[in-house]
This record gives sequence, C-alpha cells and structure tokens, in this order.
Amino acid sequence: MIQKIITVPHPLLRQKSKTVVKTDKKTKEIIANLLETVKSASEPEGLGLSAVQIGYPVRIFVARLLEKDKKQKSLPPSKGKFEVFINPKIINFSKQKLSQVLKKEKQFLEGCLSVPQIYGFVDRPYEIKLEWQDEKGQKHSQNFFNRDAVCLQHEFDHLEGILFIDRLLQQKGKIYELKKEKDGEEVFKEIKLP
Repeated sequence: MIQKIITVPHPLLRQKSKTVVKTDKKTKEIIANLLETVKSASEPEGLGLSAVQIGYPVRIFVARLLEKDKKQKSLPPSKGKFEVFINPKIINFSKQKLSQVLKKEKQFLEGCLSVPQIYGFVDRPYEIKLEWQDEKGQKHSQNFFNRDAVCLQHEFDHLEGILFIDRLLQQKGKIYELKKEKDGEEVFKEIKLP
C-alpha cells in the first residue's frame, strides 16, 4: 500500500532505527509498502526509500541500483532494479571522494523525498562495501560505487537519523531549491540558510 512519506521536521527522521530480528509478515508488509511508495514517487522520482521515511523506524531500505560495473555505463533510472536491504552495514569506505574521481560536470546533486525541493552535492566516498540481508534472510556482501554508493549511503544515513542536508551543512556545500519559472521550466536556485 502506498504510504505518506514523512518530511522534515518530523522527529522520527532523527531517530536511530532498530535492527530487524526476523523477516516476518510485518517485515514483508513494510517492504511491500516501501516498494509501492517509492515506485509511485514521481516529483521527483525516488531512487531509494528507508522504512523510517514511511513511519517504521526499522533497519530496512530499498534502492534502485543503476551501475552495471566500473567499466560500463550507468543504466537510466527507469531501467534500474529496486533491491531490498535489511540490517545493512557499511564495512568499508574508499578514501577517494566523489570530487576526487568525478569531473566537475559529472558530479550530481543529491535530493531526498523527505526534504522536498532541496538539493546539493554531498562529497561522499566514491566506493563502499556493504553487508546486508535480503527479504529471504540471505546474507550478501558487495562493493558499490558512484551513484549506487551515494544512494546506499544516503539511505543508510536515514537509519542513523542523519539527513543529507546535515552532510551538506557539515561540508559547507551549496544548497539549492528547485523552483519553477513563469514559463514552467524548472531551475535550481542557490539558497542561503540563516
């Protein structure tokens, strides 16, 4: 069932999520709700969604993976497949950050369904190693890079009660608001926080 996505300043977004002890009927219902909700998001399109964003502070998120591998091009967002991550743990971060690997024109802005219309470049590690369980209880371990690594770090932060804007402010990054011009064209306008 499609759920309402909670937005800032909702206090649940600042809460650390609890470990999933077993994949039971309730867990499967949360996963189904997450998938339906994120797939229905269109303004903007959602690449990931954490259980806490729909009111369940448990360590589950879904993410649409876009990278094939380091040598091949990325898939367009509409082609990426949503994966389920239960009790994820980031066990390794690359020393290289996005800004060290990607040319300026290849860097991308991060956004969040719980922080509508706000975007910014968060200089995250370019590659991570993640361990998690899927909805069948099987354990996985894999390296992710570039956009996938960013998406997974972003969703993992939600489980810790951290928002991408916290990272932006910590890095003193530029913050943009997506605005519609009179002609209907969408543009990013830099905003200054007091």
